[in-house]
Amino acid sequence: MTTGGSEIKHGYPHIDTVRSAVTALFKRLSYDTVSTFSTSVLPVDVAFDDTEDLHLGAQRIARALVRQLHLPDARMVVTFREMEHAANVELTAGPEYFIDLNDRFRKHRKDIGAALAHEVMHVYLHRLDLSFPGTRDNEILTDTATTYLGAGWLLLDAYREHGPFSQKLGYLTPEEFGYVLAKRAEFFGEDPGPWFTSPQAYDAYTAGVARARQDARRPPLAAAGWAA
Repeated sequence: MTTGGSEIKHGYPHIDTVRSAVTALFKRLSYDTVSTFSTSVLPVDVAFDDTEDLHLGAQRIARALVRQLHLPDARMVVTFREMEHAANVELTAGPEYFIDLNDRFRKHRKDIGAALAHEVMHVYLHRLDLSFPGTRDNEILTDTATTYLGAGWLLLDAYREHGPFSQKLGYLTPEEFGYVLAKRAEFFGEDPGPWFTSPQAYDAYTAGVARARQDARRPPLAAAGWAA
């Protein structure tokens, strides 16, 4: 998480790892299984206002994300505490998993769904035994899988810049989130555009769409030798 005016990276510095993550997801799950994630988690399922009990609301959203990621036998126990990172999950044999959220989410309830989406995906990938070597690449895999399987638009929507205040959740840049969303939209025929509440997030999505369209115009063997 980046807050308080800290610099937020832009562009596509992780694009090769992102593409490898999408490929790995299809290889591990199969085309048919990926196709079962055709509907994203809907805004109404993760909406959270100030009138709802904090802990009950967090548990409700966690259950919605468990359903989205096809983990019916997983139970998420959500708590709040002071911590450096946005969130953390204890990966065990299950079926119960403990997720800690940063105390700041007590006042920023709108972004609880985004933080939980990333952590529930950690559980999903843990059960699949799918990972990339190194923390950085593994977190990029997690963000990419979360987005491609229908919960990552929440992570992009948590990106906001208002004068001295800025915030971004996840390891991908906003444009990279937009790129993966565009790839998902192309595959499933789903338009996430109307769900964004952050203007900056929507702009990053449209930038990602433009980058994704470039892929279709790249000669597939442009970088290959004559033998290929």
